[in-house]
Amino acid sequence: MENRTNMDIITVTGGSGFLGQHIVKMLQERTNYVSEIRVLDLVQHKNLLCYEENVPVSMHQGSITDINTITEAIKGSQSVIHVAGLISFGTFPDTPAMEAINVQGTQNIIQSCLDTNVERLVFCSTVDVVIGHDAINNGDETTPVPKTFLFPGYPESKYRAECLVRKASGQKCKNGRYLKTAILRANVMYGELDPYYVTNGLQSAKANNNVLYQVGNGTAKFQQTYVGNSAWAFICADKSLRENKINSGEVFFIPDNTPVQNTFRFMRIFLETRHLQLSKYKIPYSSVYYPVLILEWILYILAPIHKVSLPVVSCSIKYINMNLYFSGRKARDQLGYEPVYTPEESISRSLKYYASVKLK
Repeated sequence: MENRTNMDIITVTGGSGFLGQHIVKMLQERTNYVSEIRVLDLVQHKNLLCYEENVPVSMHQGSITDINTITEAIKGSQSVIHVAGLISFGTFPDTPAMEAINVQGTQNIIQSCLDTNVERLVFCSTVDVVIGHDAINNGDETTPVPKTFLFPGYPESKYRAECLVRKASGQKCKNGRYLKTAILRANVMYGELDPYYVTNGLQSAKANNNVLYQVGNGTAKFQQTYVGNSAWAFICADKSLRENKINSGEVFFIPDNTPVQNTFRFMRIFLETRHLQLSKYKIPYSSVYYPVLILEWILYILAPIHKVSLPVVSCSIKYINMNLYFSGRKARDQLGYEPVYTPEESISRSLKYYASVKLK
């Protein structure tokens, strides 16, 4: 344990959510320099992961769209791990809300950091900021941002927020010191508290006579990461900034060692734990993608009269039917990031959650 005078207060925005809960857990279990954890979230924070609380946690309930709420929460903090954000997909994603939360909310975080003399800001971005309509095999931090993002709305909002965080690197705080920043591009995650990825697959199967229909020929390689390992990467980034081991303003991909594989093959073990199954046959990609795409065009034309959303969107079908995986070498070399959990441990921990998660 460090000398008490050298201990830090760390604020986690979005600390009540999926990734945020795991970051708080890692701060509790695997750091020796934290004296207090603050959570800024719309939702009241509860310890949903049953970890031992070695460090006091204080809750600040409110939105990152309110700069006064942010300032009150982070005042006195040495570091902010900014995970709060809005993910909105679908036929008509809520672009204005993502602009307000993901972009302007991040600008509010930055301004509050500068005003309250926060030393470090670690920002959660997404691999989606480099995903367009082409496959990515072993992409890295030199992979360019596409001219057109595969998904509308969300990736653009996160990329614009990235640019704000990069620009904030080295800006002077009120006390004359300079803000240090890091940007971590998280993969699609699975594990305890997952409200999206595997959980949606289970719900889809339950709604379709206990069968998850396979779309595509099954050869596309997709990368997913256990949430506990993603959370650990944020701790590694904060610690590296704290110890001046990395340059400020850097971007990192943070995959773990979960085998890169087809999405449906990955889902199989979780389906089986709920007595669900994959379809025995694979539906050709083109027979699903193009009809959905045409239907979307029709709905866009009709949108001024009446908006109707589809249960599946064409970009999601494409997303899981092309190679998309990234190298974590930079994070391992510069952040000292090594996944805490092996693939076997990650799956084992996740199975316990998915076996009992409530399905609609």
